[in-house]
Amino acid sequence: MKLLILDSGHSEYVQGKEAPDKSMKEWEFNNDMQHKIKTIAEKQGITVYLTNPNPSKKNEMGLTRRAQYANDYWISKGKPDALFFSIHSNAYDSKFNAARGTETYYASNASQKSKNAAKDVQEEVYKVMKSIDSEAKDRGVKVADFTVIYKALMPSILEEYGFYTNREDLKILKNNRDELAEATVKGVCKYFGITYKEVGGNPPSESQTPGEDVYENCIIYKGDVDKNIANILGWGLKDYIIVPLQEYKVGLGKKVFVVGVAANEIEGDVNLQGNNRWDTLNEVLEYLGK
Repeated sequence: MKLLILDSGHSEYVQGKEAPDKSMKEWEFNNDMQHKIKTIAEKQGITVYLTNPNPSKKNEMGLTRRAQYANDYWISKGKPDALFFSIHSNAYDSKFNAARGTETYYASNASQKSKNAAKDVQEEVYKVMKSIDSEAKDRGVKVADFTVIYKALMPSILEEYGFYTNREDLKILKNNRDELAEATVKGVCKYFGITYKEVGGNPPSESQTPGEDVYENCIIYKGDVDKNIANILGWGLKDYIIVPLQEYKVGLGKKVFVVGVAANEIEGDVNLQGNNRWDTLNEVLEYLGK
């Protein structure tokens, strides 16, 4: 197993972390990025765990608690080859200014693996930012004892994708998240020694599955709206994978949930399915105790 633990920095009710023109809040960027990264990483056969899966309408989660969630999950899985990755976007002052660029951190107590991961991710993220904007800045790999990476027991890094207090960086943070997520996973794959596979719309061959392991929960969706419902369900589960119908293989998950898919369209037993996507959403909320 290759395990990527994603830590979405901040929750919705944290104060002040937004662009000067209020066009982007940091928590929203971080949350969107974690789900984009998760989707791409799982297609590379990487298991993904989220420490802060649903930051919407919540107060800030403690930094130590997020590190503890990561440590507990890592230990529960037998301490596999893992990387803890904390997602952030940066700020300088409360007004738009010239400070810009991407930078990646590891803590002063970091192993060589953390340093390698920081270098790999920084290179890929800066490369794609430079391709989007030739004036993009590489702020490099740095050392700082941010609590989440200092207290995480596995190799750990923290990424600052760019400054939402800089107009040019802000454009990238708002408009190029798919590219940033793909670059991030390319860096993670490089760290894990995995050959990155382009993730187009073609289903995998019969000999392939989206991951190497059997997940505790597999959520299947059919269309884009269904995928949003699938993500909501995923927020309340641990050790799960979300896959489109065409990529589902029997045995991918011990429990199977379907959204927007008729029972006769898949093989195997189903744990949750509504009569339609809205009925399914109600079942999801009931299942999660909402």
